[in-house]
Amino acid sequence: MKKNLIYTIIGCCILTLTACNDSIMDATSKHVYNESESPYLKVNADALVTKDMEFSVGHFAAQTINLSDYADKFKANMNMTVDQVIAGLKDGTVVFYNISTTKNTWNKAPMTKGTTGWYYNSAGGVCTSTDETLTASIDIDTNAKTLTVNATRNAKAGTVMPLNVGFAVKGPDYDDCVRFKFNVSIVDPSIILTSITIPSDKAFSIDFNQYAVVIETCMGMSVEEFITNLDNNGGKTIHMYVINTKTGVWDSTSGYTANAPGYWMNNLGAVCAWGTTGFTLYAETDAEKQMLNLGRADGLAAGSEYKISVGYKDTNNEKNFFRFIITVTLE
Repeated sequence: MKKNLIYTIIGCCILTLTACNDSIMDATSKHVYNESESPYLKVNADALVTKDMEFSVGHFAAQTINLSDYADKFKANMNMTVDQVIAGLKDGTVVFYNISTTKNTWNKAPMTKGTTGWYYNSAGGVCTSTDETLTASIDIDTNAKTLTVNATRNAKAGTVMPLNVGFAVKGPDYDDCVRFKFNVSIVDPSIILTSITIPSDKAFSIDFNQYAVVIETCMGMSVEEFITNLDNNGGKTIHMYVINTKTGVWDSTSGYTANAPGYWMNNLGAVCAWGTTGFTLYAETDAEKQMLNLGRADGLAAGSEYKISVGYKDTNNEKNFFRFIITVTLE
């Protein structure tokens, strides 16, 4: 009995050692991914290119990077020149895919923007051109050897999203790669947010020169050129408007009701005439002093607060505009 027990124990040990050996072999061998699998992404900081990209509402312009600028990364991480990477894309030995950072895998989603790239929704996920939250796109130009990132026309200000794509030697493990992370943000430089307090006996003035960069960016001109082109009930191209603070709709039908260019507004921030029910605040453009003057009607209670919005738009080029959203407190 004792002899049999000893043989049994020895046999178990041998089986255990054999199993351990198999486990070691499995752990050190490379997994070969088939076409239906999403390859695991090897974390390698040296293979990562990070670019911050800001897009301005109303002034979207594509941003392009040249792959040749990262030739050293392709050489170090894929042992290939940029030309070899492009050639590999054409013969199938190199892949260009999206990357799922949440799953830490390569995303083999087919291209949705023709044969050159993908569309993305506001969360950074691959989508089609009909997606309601369509926000951005990435294109590859194999002839120019470039990647181009762009915001779509319905991209919303305030959106922040990462786009992750990469190149990899196809199989067996996709570890030889270079990846790009584009941190895309959608901003609206045309909005100037400010809070002011209007004394009981005088107006409050906003100096346009404090916002020279905004005017240059959004109007494509200097403060002096902006002032020179302001209309005065006609004749010039830049018109002043009142804007609904809730809907963002520009009032394109009301004429000036204060010293032109300027308006009286009621307690809801809509255009009205002086002396009409609810007339509360006025906003007038002082071209000589390059100021926006804001004043109040008589008899309003101290501490009252209102929100108004006024803006300026080039009637010859409606992509050129900027606006103030102003919180007004009365002293």
